[in-house]
Amino acid sequence: MTLPPELLQTISDSRARVRFSFPWWLRPFLMRGVDGITIGRRIYMNCEDETLLRHELVHVRQIARVGVVRFYSRYVIEYIRNRRSGMSSHDAYAGISFEKEALDAESPILNNLR
Repeated sequence: MTLPPELLQTISDSRARVRFSFPWWLRPFLMRGVDGITIGRRIYMNCEDETLLRHELVHVRQIARVGVVRFYSRYVIEYIRNRRSGMSSHDAYAGISFEKEALDAESPILNNLR
């Protein structure tokens, strides 16, 4: 996959490690339909998708900003709160503040219009 220079620079600046496959040890823990996951600075994706990579790079920056423990604890707590409020699994996921920020960053065209 050929990435735009600005995206390569973002990967370098964040010191992210990108892998276009899931490691064997992670697969049993992934829910069906997961295309990408960020663990610390490591990004695992099941496809070469620039939009998904932009999304996951936001999570790398979020983790660097708030810390690993705080990021994952807030992520899980927000998901549980959303589910308890009656949201579907998909809506609960989409309602997580970290996910909203990452979804906003997926398209560089949309970001340039704002």
